[in-house]
Amino acid sequence: MARNTVSQVVPSPAEDAAALLKAFQGWGTDEQAVIAILAHRDAAQRKQIMLKYEEMYNESLMHRLQSELSGDFERAMCHWILDPVERQAVMANAATKCILEEYPVIIEIACTNSPAELIAVKKAYHVLYNCSLEEDVAAHTIGKLRSLLLALVSTYRYDGNDVNMGLARSEANIINEAVRNGTTDHEELIRIVGTRSKAQLNATFSCFKDEHRSSFTKALPRGTDPNGYLRALRTTVRCIADPNKYFGKVLKKAMCESGTDEDSLTRVVVMHAEKDMKDISGAFQKRSSVTLEQAIATETSGDYRSFLMALLGS
Repeated sequence: MARNTVSQVVPSPAEDAAALLKAFQGWGTDEQAVIAILAHRDAAQRKQIMLKYEEMYNESLMHRLQSELSGDFERAMCHWILDPVERQAVMANAATKCILEEYPVIIEIACTNSPAELIAVKKAYHVLYNCSLEEDVAAHTIGKLRSLLLALVSTYRYDGNDVNMGLARSEANIINEAVRNGTTDHEELIRIVGTRSKAQLNATFSCFKDEHRSSFTKALPRGTDPNGYLRALRTTVRCIADPNKYFGKVLKKAMCESGTDEDSLTRVVVMHAEKDMKDISGAFQKRSSVTLEQAIATETSGDYRSFLMALLGS
């Protein structure tokens, strides 16, 4: 369920475009006016505002926002106003540039979207960058990490709830054979996590835990992981098994004592505000002693904080 709230009475795109231009004029930008408009319009309404603004003033709203705003607020707002599919394509492209650190972005897009949604993201990627997401992932990775990420972005999973328990038990045993001696038969693991439906995988993970008294992620070997493959495999399993819990953990880690990771915080809030933020917020609160709103109010400041809070419906 979404948390972002859309105004009940919405002005026309022309009225919103005029109000935005007014917010940009004068001695300084009226950031609160920008937030009041754009944080409370849905994706279709934001697209119409962008089109109308360019038509009326012969300039890109995106470019104007980039020149008027700054810092984390500017980056968050410029991601927010994009079409949700284009937004994911843009984020995926940025992640391919430093994929050893940003592989979670690729995994999240591949594993939390439906098959149809993933195809839409890949189509948008092709239009924006004149190449495929698979091409860029392959070009910036090597070895097992490349094999895993390519399997995830290339798959078209069955999206139903039917489960074959015999297959689940069999593949739980395959997983155990692959990891029990501290070595990983990555071809079999990648085949399983990269092809099976989410429902089937959750049945397999459950069978593994029942049989071996340990979760799949805890059973994976620790230690040397030069290309980040094992970390990426753990991320994949967690993202598939319980995405709300996974994103709650990402948010908690993003606002830890060592400092705020604004990129991760922005990514989760902006990408999920219109989709499943209520469930993610609930998962966050279970892991923390405070609500997500309380944590963001403490760990952020200024217009960036106001914008994130508005996306959360506060």
